[in-house]
Amino acid sequence: MRLFKNRGDIYIPKTGKSNSKEAKILFVFLFFIVIFTVVFVVLLNGRYKNAAEFFGEGEVSVTENSEFNEVNLPSVTGKTNFLILETDDENEIIHYIFLLQADKDNFAYKAAALSPDMKLDKTSIKEVYKTGGGAALQTKLTEYLGIEIDYYAEFENSSAVDFLGKLGTIIYPANSDIRFSGGSGTDKYTIHINEGEQKLSATEMTNLLRYFSNEKHNYSAECELVLRIMTGLFNQKNFESSESLFRLFIKSCKSDITVRDYENGKNSIYVFCMKNTDITVYTVQTKYDENKVLTQKALKEIKGYYSK
Repeated sequence: MRLFKNRGDIYIPKTGKSNSKEAKILFVFLFFIVIFTVVFVVLLNGRYKNAAEFFGEGEVSVTENSEFNEVNLPSVTGKTNFLILETDDENEIIHYIFLLQADKDNFAYKAAALSPDMKLDKTSIKEVYKTGGGAALQTKLTEYLGIEIDYYAEFENSSAVDFLGKLGTIIYPANSDIRFSGGSGTDKYTIHINEGEQKLSATEMTNLLRYFSNEKHNYSAECELVLRIMTGLFNQKNFESSESLFRLFIKSCKSDITVRDYENGKNSIYVFCMKNTDITVYTVQTKYDENKVLTQKALKEIKGYYSK
């Protein structure tokens, strides 16, 4: 008696189906399968609450299949203020300069863009830089603003581009087309950015910061771009390469940040990289009078944001 014509196929003759022994055997076999299934289900419902209990309590578990929802982050506290500036490759012209705070109490960044022409008493920022560099500016701004600036980092343009290039690109929503060429000699730069959401390279980031600072004097837009750079580039992927990136940082700029400072702050870097989508950002308005002196309101606001 042949029940299978081909592997996996049930064979029932086309003729004489009612009298076929093969058909009768198949129908009897199907009947017993149905009866057995019904009895099994009834018994299962009567004796066991669920499938896990039937297979053995404690041996079957249900877990949620989800991607990295929560990370056990270390506890970090305090506020750290940084002074960041970029110059031309001859260290003669400040392209842009800003204050940045990493607020570990509130998981926030605070940015305040400063004008290179801003007067500190009777001397401008760019004049202080020419005589003493970034370290002198750190000291003078700490005294003038009445806040503690913990660290400074002074980049030349080419070094800033190389360093940011290692960190990646950012998404920037441009409000309008920007077409500009400026600078002089070996310090020329060009910006071609279309309106809408754009992916900015390292060169475009630095050129746009320079454009907002020196050409448009739009310090609010400069701050917003700084904050986008911070939240865009401080991420999980870059944290995994943070040691090599820190070595590159040390080579790329003049700074008083040391290896010990990096090791002591590694937990903070980890937290900000992992929470980068949940970081709060604040722009601090810097406004000047006709003599390029900070208004009293702007000075008060900076002290309020950057005091510890």
